Amino acid sequence: MRKIFAVFVAVHLFVSVGSTQTTITLKDVTLMHEMRATPFPLNNAVVKNRKATFMWPLKDLGKPGAALDGLEESGPKNKPDPNKINYQLRISRDSLFKKSVKTVNCSWAFYNAEEIYANGVWYWQYGYVDKGKTNWSKVLKFTVDNNGKLFNPPTFSSLIEKLPSTHPRVWIQEKDWNQFILGSQNKPERLWYLSYADSVLRKEIKHIAETIDTSKIGGLDSEVKKSSLLIRESRRIVDREEANTESLIRAYLLTKDQKYFQGAMHRLEEIISWKSSKYLKGDFNESTLLSLSSLAYDSFYNLLSAQQKALLLKEIKENGGKFFDRFQNHFEAHIADNHSVQMTLRMFTMAAFATYGELPEAKQWADYAYNVWIVRFPGVNNDGGWHNGDSYFHVNIRTLIEVPYFYSKISGYDFFTDPWYQGSAMYVIYQQPPFSKSGGNGSSHQTIVKPSGTRVAYADALAKLTNNSYLADYVKVISSANPDILRKGFMAKPGDLSWFRLQDNTPLPEGKKLADLPLSYVFPNTGLATLMSSWKDIKRNAMLTFRSSPYGSTSHALANQNAFNTFYAGKPLFYSSGHHISFTDEHSVYAHRSTRAHNTILVNGMGQKIGTEGYGWIPRYYSGEKVAYFVGDASNAYGKVESPLWIERGKVSHLEYSPKNGWDNNHLKKYRRHIVELGGADLVFIYDELEADKPVEWSYLLHTIAQPMEISNEQNMVKIKATNVNGVSSAYLLAPEKLKTDQTDQFFYPAVNWLRADDKGYFAPYPNHWHFTAKSSAQAIYRFATIISTHHKDKEPVKPVDLSNGKIKVGNWVIQMNLTTSGKAAFVVENIKENVKVEYNDATEITEGNKKTRLVDQLPDLEI
Repeated sequence: MRKIFAVFVAVHLFVSVGSTQTTITLKDVTLMHEMRATPFPLNNAVVKNRKATFMWPLKDLGKPGAALDGLEESGPKNKPDPNKINYQLRISRDSLFKKSVKTVNCSWAFYNAEEIYANGVWYWQYGYVDKGKTNWSKVLKFTVDNNGKLFNPPTFSSLIEKLPSTHPRVWIQEKDWNQFILGSQNKPERLWYLSYADSVLRKEIKHIAETIDTSKIGGLDSEVKKSSLLIRESRRIVDREEANTESLIRAYLLTKDQKYFQGAMHRLEEIISWKSSKYLKGDFNESTLLSLSSLAYDSFYNLLSAQQKALLLKEIKENGGKFFDRFQNHFEAHIADNHSVQMTLRMFTMAAFATYGELPEAKQWADYAYNVWIVRFPGVNNDGGWHNGDSYFHVNIRTLIEVPYFYSKISGYDFFTDPWYQGSAMYVIYQQPPFSKSGGNGSSHQTIVKPSGTRVAYADALAKLTNNSYLADYVKVISSANPDILRKGFMAKPGDLSWFRLQDNTPLPEGKKLADLPLSYVFPNTGLATLMSSWKDIKRNAMLTFRSSPYGSTSHALANQNAFNTFYAGKPLFYSSGHHISFTDEHSVYAHRSTRAHNTILVNGMGQKIGTEGYGWIPRYYSGEKVAYFVGDASNAYGKVESPLWIERGKVSHLEYSPKNGWDNNHLKKYRRHIVELGGADLVFIYDELEADKPVEWSYLLHTIAQPMEISNEQNMVKIKATNVNGVSSAYLLAPEKLKTDQTDQFFYPAVNWLRADDKGYFAPYPNHWHFTAKSSAQAIYRFATIISTHHKDKEPVKPVDLSNGKIKVGNWVIQMNLTTSGKAAFVVENIKENVKVEYNDATEITEGNKKTRLVDQLPDLEI
């Protein structure tokens, strides 16, 4: 579980440090890997306040295939036999491993220590076992520093000793069943389930072949698109029937009324018969069969006939076996095996524990599921951010709550003491404040208009489980304006937590409220930042979000390193453009994932790499009372697509990563974007330092999705004005010369909806957006500066006044900067009424009153 380690990532081996020892220049091709390429903990790492966990690269057994919509990577075909010893681990305080050596045999490429190691230096090695011989790695060293509250989850053996032998044991435990029914009587969720289940009993289920719509498939121009549409249409039906059947199972658990048992088994037996249909496609449909079969088996155990038990166990064995085969020696080393992380692991986990002791395979499944959770989850790093963005954060919500809640219930140990969850609370709040659109990162971010019922349900659950009063206030503020918000998440497949609220009676905690939060927050390992103008008057809040991420643009992340978005009253102003139609649809790649869709910079018209290779990072950040500051570094993000995985995806989807589409040889040497919050997000200064290996054309990009931008010239600045219903962002762009400007309302590649029809089969068209470009002449060194004033539409912007010689006055701030194409990049931002200053000249020095802070580059803590 890497988020508790203080780790210096492998990049330190390739760092070139400037003579002043303040700026780190990275030479790494990637900071992350699709599949683990480095051991964990790394050499010289520090393990703080938890039991140690160990991970290492898989044996080199071939590359996984290209994962496309609905089709996850299944991993190499010739994987190790999970019933054999494939790896060995040895741990000692002796670097020569001569005395007091603990040796561990492993089937999978990870190990969770069973005991707490004493403070001090330890040594470890991992080895690959082949024909009885172990090929050992080099010796690695780590230091244990346990001096606070330990995160010390139980071992699998101690957990399993507490697993009830009776049924039900997953959604509810048999010993608590009657009390659970009694305690549910006055909760609204009980009525939701019973009403839903009663309506299902009045409907007859039809075979999938009778209800699926395949009429649009023949007109599509690639097999990938045809497969994606067929998967989507079959999922529409399967997901609906999954919800119907689940509601009946839950209604039975709430009442013990056998009519729900009979109705659920009738539907489930019909769904199982669909396995032979050519229309049942996609791993989510397989996991649905696994989930329904295991939950029915556990919940109806004492009512099932021998024939019904045999049928359900057969389904669980078959589908659980498929997923275990995909997981072992693959999933534990994958950066983001999307569907598995989102839902399948949760379903597999519940199936394993539901049949433990009754299905022989379940013992191994449960062992793997539990230990892979400890070593890799709940998050992907220790700051609590979600690198795939807000839309795809939401599909993980049930997993993030239900799996650790189940383990906590069984073991008696509180899995929510994992510090990651406190960071996750801040991610929920800062990436989508109350009544606001999301921060604008990751596939499908356009659809995340306001905090959804599932997001608020996650905040509600996490507030109770971690005693977080900020999250509690988040829930209360939203619920006060929308009392039915939790009901809106009911029966949402990936995010409904209604059952949790039936089980848990903890009240929302009291304490510090949102108004107590700082106006800036940075997630340095995920590579996200948010600036706010007011937590007290959220409906008049100006906000700026920013991304420069070590994860690059793989999975559902976008090629938007060093991009920002602005908002007023929760609605977007300058905002990332394009639509997520499918994973490798032409528009989705060329005009949504691509850099040209975001508020950042193109180099000779070329954008950032697709894959982990197109990375950025946040080397410095500061959050104060009067000023906030951070810098993003996208110096390594640009160039040709190099990722074998994304090259293969492009090949099967007929994509061209060519110069005409925005990818070519890289000429960028440096791209650092400094952002200074001048008292709040309503007034922001942005300074771009750019350098190439030859003269290039620099293109400064801005986009809007609601209304066209207004463009004018004021003094020596280009003013670009974005508007929404209530607010305005006025951007004043400065450069060393007069820029060529242009705005268009056409996408680089048109957005055609061939996949997402409504229940009546209507494919709603996607709207166009507006795109502004300001182009420079060919220059090897360049600087842009931007002042952004975001405010209510009835107020005037805070206009900058050009004082000449690179000096600008804006409000109570004076900015002196080098805006020429020569000399060192530098700026000084100073408040003329208060003792507040931000000075950048290689290092960054910040003054607030009597406090002085010097910032130099710090590497992020990463793991894959």
